[in-house]
Amino acid sequence: MKKLILSMALMLILAVSAFAAPFEVTKQAGDFTVISSLDKNPPVKGKNAVSVVIKDKGGKAVQDGKVAVYYSMPAMPGMPAMDYKAMAEFKNGVYSAVLDLSMTGPWNVEVRFVAPPSKTMNKAAFTVDVR
Repeated sequence: MKKLILSMALMLILAVSAFAAPFEVTKQAGDFTVISSLDKNPPVKGKNAVSVVIKDKGGKAVQDGKVAVYYSMPAMPGMPAMDYKAMAEFKNGVYSAVLDLSMTGPWNVEVRFVAPPSKTMNKAAFTVDVR
């Protein structure tokens, strides 16, 4: 009986800790590494805070870039495509924005940025499954 209770408690702790960690994705965009994380894992319908850290090829954080997060859901029968954009603000070493995901299902997310002195647009894309 004690083993059963202990194993159930351990499973509960593991389940809670799995949901406590933020959703994080690391992608390459040209010479840059883009680390994007959402505050909820899995992302949920409604407001989700997104944080983006961009590092150059030397591993140094980009602090003076222009960053926007585009998010979309393709058209489905009876529903048009949804496309949104959130401008990210730089504060405390991180670019931050809020994504207002209006429904459950798969969403395409794309971080677009320009890191001076270059004027080249860089992109890092990933998909999230909103619950």
